Amino acid sequence: FDRVKGAYAWDVDNNKYIDYVGSWGPAIIGHADDEVLAALQAQMAKGTSFGAPCPLENELAKLVIEAVPSVEMVRFTNSGTEACMGMI
Repeated sequence: FDRVKGAYAWDVDNNKYIDYVGSWGPAIIGHADDEVLAALQAQMAKGTSFGAPCPLENELAKLVIEAVPSVEMVRFTNSGTEACMGMI
C-alpha cells in the first residue's frame, strides 16, 4: 500500500481498500490517528533515542505494573539478548 488512514488503505494507483487486518494499533483506533500522530511528533521533536532511561519510561513501567498484578518490576531493553544479560 502507498498510504493508510483510519480503516482504509490506498494502493499506488489510488484504489481505496478497507483494512480488515487492522494489526496492532490500527485494530484499536485506525491508521494514522491525528491525536496519536501529534503526540508522536511532539515526542520525536525531543529526540528518538537517549540510550538511558527517561521519564516516559517510568510512567509506562508504572502502567504495566498496575495492569499486570504479577509484575513487580519492569526493565525495558532493546532485545531478548539484552534482557537475558541483564538478568544474569
